[in-house]
Amino acid sequence: MFKYLSREGLTHEQSEALEKAAFLIISARREAAALLARAGVTLPDDGFGFGNPCNAHIEAHGNCPCNDYTGDGGPCLTQTTLDTAFPPSRSCGHPPSKHLST
Repeated sequence: MFKYLSREGLTHEQSEALEKAAFLIISARREAAALLARAGVTLPDDGFGFGNPCNAHIEAHGNCPCNDYTGDGGPCLTQTTLDTAFPPSRSCGHPPSKHLST
């Protein structure tokens, strides 16, 4: 998540503020990337810092394979397959803050 902020010890109000702020950051990054793309600026494969891979860890599976936050500020709605041997997918369900780089 963040270098200087741990979710442990946050009040409910602080946790809500963290998630709202994370959503705003992700939305701004996406809007900035779209603005550059419309202007014909080619972004590097890493999205020039505008990507938001999920940094969540799934017990017994490793890192979440979700690579882009989709959602309305609540849990991520990105469809992801956790087990490649099992084709149906589900939403990773992680909060926006899990999609911010450290």
